[in-house]
Amino acid sequence: MPLLVSNVPWTDEPLDDARRVAVHLGLSPPEILSVQLLKRSVDGRRRPPLWLANYRVELRDGEPAEQRLLQQGRHGLRLFTARDAQRFASSVPVPDLRSTWPASQRPIVIGAGPAGLFAALRLGEAGAPALLLERGEPVERRHYDVRAFWRHGQLDPESNAVFGEGGAGAFSDGKIYTRRRDGELGWVFRRLVDHGADPRVMEEGWAHLGTDRIREILPRLRARLAELGVEVRFRARVDRFVVEHGRCVGVELAGGELLRGAPVIVATGHSARDTWQAMLDAGASAEQRPIHIGARVEHPQRLVDQARYGAERGALPPASYRFTSVPPAGRARPAHTFCMCPGGTIVAASNHAGRVVVNGMSYSNRRAAFANSAVVVEVLPSDYGAADPLAGARFQDHIERLAFDSGGGGFRAPGQLVEDLLAGRPSQGLPKVSYTLGAQPTDLREILPGPIIEGMREALRHFERQLPGFAGPEAVLIAPETRTSAPVRFTRGPDLHSLGLPGLMPVGEGAGFAGGIVSAALDGMKAADAVIATVGAG
Repeated sequence: MPLLVSNVPWTDEPLDDARRVAVHLGLSPPEILSVQLLKRSVDGRRRPPLWLANYRVELRDGEPAEQRLLQQGRHGLRLFTARDAQRFASSVPVPDLRSTWPASQRPIVIGAGPAGLFAALRLGEAGAPALLLERGEPVERRHYDVRAFWRHGQLDPESNAVFGEGGAGAFSDGKIYTRRRDGELGWVFRRLVDHGADPRVMEEGWAHLGTDRIREILPRLRARLAELGVEVRFRARVDRFVVEHGRCVGVELAGGELLRGAPVIVATGHSARDTWQAMLDAGASAEQRPIHIGARVEHPQRLVDQARYGAERGALPPASYRFTSVPPAGRARPAHTFCMCPGGTIVAASNHAGRVVVNGMSYSNRRAAFANSAVVVEVLPSDYGAADPLAGARFQDHIERLAFDSGGGGFRAPGQLVEDLLAGRPSQGLPKVSYTLGAQPTDLREILPGPIIEGMREALRHFERQLPGFAGPEAVLIAPETRTSAPVRFTRGPDLHSLGLPGLMPVGEGAGFAGGIVSAALDGMKAADAVIATVGAG
């Protein structure tokens, strides 16, 4: 059985993988039969920081040689299990049903974010003549719409940092790391690489596409969908779900066009509040769910590098972090950092006029002078003030309206020095920040509810102990970060169909079943496989 060899130092020495593993294990290269690089990442806790790699290794003498090594009790060395094989699988086969797929069964996928794109791709690979509907623009046009918003505050409510090909992830950094690990992950990553992603994303522990690289990948994915017989339509907003005999059988577009198809996979992301209402109107069942809200904290990247690496980073990647704050019960609410963007910028992410929402992004090279992340605090359904499924969306919207007013219009964002927030005083001025539409010094207590403020304060003090300077004089908060996830979950059965409306399959972040690019893609893939299994079973 192969070995899993972890924490192999990856240096600049001109060694191939087999020789690198042999040196680490104290073997000669001929004793290594095969090696497969599984993952590599920087361990910033070491001084100096070091790249470490994990490998799948087969020894030429097989089990006797493996047992001799295992008996040494070496840290980071164990047998490669079936679970490991699933975790690092490079592909999950798709059944070819092209010759047997019923001509009358045309799945409709709503939303060209990661959940919708990968659902449509999976269906296309199986032979389904799916229809993919996206309310926004293709990424080539969307890029100009987003740039006009970020530079001049000109918002297109249908083509922006939230809506359009690629979804919200296309303009929020493109991080594709996830806490989920299973065989499906390899299929998603492999498709990204096949269409232009850097092959190193298959190996990196903190894989990252970059907003610029995503704009190159998406048109290639779209071309592949067309080759597979999937029709993609843009500027096709769904306003109503067509229901017959208690079952969803199609959709009505803005303008009145009726489209029949089944099932209808709804993958509209965490900001399509009008679509949520249409789903509820059609009979889909939903429930409130907790979310996290806070603000973006920004530091000079050099501060993060110095704190994490103990020196300038040199050839290492820009340093990052991920922190959690869990105070004693009753003192403050739990909080954590979210969507950390090393070498990145804070960007406007609203899809509504008169609201301010912020997010973070970075390009593939991550060369910007700042680092940012969201510091977000737990918000419970009991905070929403009402019992209906969309009460959480109204809660978000209220904060976003306050932020717009506090910023003075033009999508200027309210900002506050971290030291001022901790001292309980409004900021009178701010240093240069990366948010291009401008930041207005204010007191975030006028925008964010008290429990969120107290949770952020507790977290910022805690994070300062882990990263010196985190709450220091160079730290700035830009608010609000309200769209970390959807405040609603559309309930579904084991077949992934809505419990209240068969024929409708709610998936991804907007349905309350994902929390990022990869988890959304996997949920879309899961829905597609459920459809494929039904057709394959006849």
